[in-house]
Amino acid sequence: MLSTKERSVDVAGIPVGYYVEGDGQGPELVLIHGGTGHPETSFASLLDHFTPRRTAIVPGYSGSHLTPLPDGEVDVDMLADQVLGVVKAAARGPVDLFGISTGAVVAAAAAGKEPDLIRRVVVLGGFVHYRQPWQRLLVRTWLRLAELDGNAFAEYTLLHVLSDEYLDSMSAGDRLRLRAGLMPSEGMVKLIELVSRVDISEHVRNIKAPTLVVGMKHDQLVPVRYAKQFHEAIPGSEYVEIDSGHAAAIEKPAELLKIVEEFLA
Repeated sequence: MLSTKERSVDVAGIPVGYYVEGDGQGPELVLIHGGTGHPETSFASLLDHFTPRRTAIVPGYSGSHLTPLPDGEVDVDMLADQVLGVVKAAARGPVDLFGISTGAVVAAAAAGKEPDLIRRVVVLGGFVHYRQPWQRLLVRTWLRLAELDGNAFAEYTLLHVLSDEYLDSMSAGDRLRLRAGLMPSEGMVKLIELVSRVDISEHVRNIKAPTLVVGMKHDQLVPVRYAKQFHEAIPGSEYVEIDSGHAAAIEKPAELLKIVEEFLA
C-alpha cells in the first residue's frame, strides 16, 4: 500500500493523479498499473523492495479512480501522454518504466512517443494489439458479462488473471477478497473497450530504451504467443518467461523482482 499523499498534474485538461514513494537516489521507477488493477495496490508486493534505494512514481491514468475519464473514448495515446505528463512533473531525469498488462501497453507507447525521457523499460503481460479472433472473443464475453452480471464478470476475470494451479491453492477467503476487487466499474469497462481497439505497432518501432518483455507460461489473458509477438515488435528487446499466470506479481513476486532488479541495474 502507498503511504504518501496523492499528487496531481494537468494533462490536456484532465487532472492526472499519482503518488511518489521513497527518496532513493537512482533513476526514478515509474510503475504503471493494468486495466483491472488499482494504483495503490497493484504494486503492494513490490514497492517495499524498490523504495529503499529508488523513488517510485505511481500514476493512475484515466479509468483508475485517481484520474477522471474523458468525455469521449479512452485511447492509448491519451493514457501514454498522461503517464509522460506525470514523468515530466515528478522526475529529475530519464526514468525506468515498469508496466503490467494494459499498463505494459501504455508504457511501451510512452517509450515510443518520447524516447528521451525513458532509460529502461520492463513490460509484463503486454501486447501490440488485441485484435486476433481469440482476443476479440474474450473481450466481447468480458464486456457482455459486465452488462449482465457483475459477479460473473469478476469470476471470469479471476479465472483469466491467475493460473489454475495458483487459484486452486488459494483459500476461499483469499479468492473472495481478490474477486471483490474485480467487480466492474465504469473505468474498468472503458479500459477493456480500449483493449479491443488498441494497436501500438507504430509506437513500439520507435522505442530506443533497452526493453525487457516478460511473458507468463500459464497466462490465460495474454497467452505466451502474444507476449512473444510483443517482444519481436520492439527493436532489440529481451524476452524472459515466468512460470505463472497473468498476475505474476501475485503468484511469483520474488522471481519477478529478481528479473526486474537485474534488468534495471
